[in-house]
Amino acid sequence: MKVPPVQPYFFETDIRWILARFRGILQGKSFFSTHIYTEEFEKKFAAYIGVKYAVGCNSGTSALELICRAIDVAGKEVILPSNTFIATANAILNAGGKPVFADCGDDMCMDAPDAISRVTKNTAAIMHVHIGGIVSPSIVKLRDFCEKRGIHLLEDAAQAHGSSLGGIKAGAFGTAAGFSFFSTKVMTTGEGGMVTTNDVTLVSKMKSMREFGKEKKDIYINHHTSIGYNWRMPEVAALMGLRQLKALPLFLKRRREIAVLYDKLLRGHPDIQIVKPTGARTHNYFKYMIILSNHDRARVHKALQKEGIGPSGYVYEIPLHKQPVFPSMHGLSLPKTEHYSARHLCLPIFYGMKNKQVEVVVSTLKKILSRDT
Repeated sequence: MKVPPVQPYFFETDIRWILARFRGILQGKSFFSTHIYTEEFEKKFAAYIGVKYAVGCNSGTSALELICRAIDVAGKEVILPSNTFIATANAILNAGGKPVFADCGDDMCMDAPDAISRVTKNTAAIMHVHIGGIVSPSIVKLRDFCEKRGIHLLEDAAQAHGSSLGGIKAGAFGTAAGFSFFSTKVMTTGEGGMVTTNDVTLVSKMKSMREFGKEKKDIYINHHTSIGYNWRMPEVAALMGLRQLKALPLFLKRRREIAVLYDKLLRGHPDIQIVKPTGARTHNYFKYMIILSNHDRARVHKALQKEGIGPSGYVYEIPLHKQPVFPSMHGLSLPKTEHYSARHLCLPIFYGMKNKQVEVVVSTLKKILSRDT
């Protein structure tokens, strides 16, 4: 039995709803880019997260860069985990900031004490990443610290749609948060992103910057007050986003059912450590992460693929401070990041996954581990 690493899902009723409205756009009844459906998606997404405002854009990377530009990190330091996708660092660099890499904790999210130890007088922000969809208790410590020091707390919530901690959803902890709706995410628009915030001043800046720095003045549309880019959200992406948002509770429920089954089938295995969140939280299980401390991960990965099972990527297999693009950081020692990056594996998990597929993944994994000695 083949098991893909990930598989987006649209209910038939949602497909019909999207196609009907997209037909209207094609017939000239609405504009193609950042119009009425984007505005509706922004309002509903903000309400879901529990913030006042949201700003739609064309990717999660754009969302993070919009935030960094809006708070003006140019010439300043932003602390982020080394265990993240390169887009987190790119957003800081492209906005003129300097990334400062911090270590992670046992939940693979940024370690608060280590991040705090790297704060200097030139620190503009700390950017926390909800790795695998986990909202770590470290964000509460960082929020309290940032509030006392007058530093921006930013969230890279690209993987955390619907995750929460203590009744607060990812995307509502700090100054602003960036979400991704890429094809692999819990809810997807193919490509797309969203910023969430309670700061109306930032909203005004970001809406201008996502469209070449425009600010309408009287009859003049092309009146530019900042350097911006074309980061607009297409209306067809907003249509998909509206229906994926409506379906999100069902997506989360099924992912948790799959995770519970994985937990049951993997519990007690001497070679498998499950990375699980703790405390009063909701985990969206964007990733189901395990640690294989006693095995060659590359061999296990290839063996799974040979059996028709697709591991669902990593978070992340090579930390940023070890990436070729950051040679000046190669001497940096981040022990936990290096340990977990080298030893974790993400098992397939998606809404349409069948219980039988979960059982096949686990039985195949156990067979591979038993012979990988």
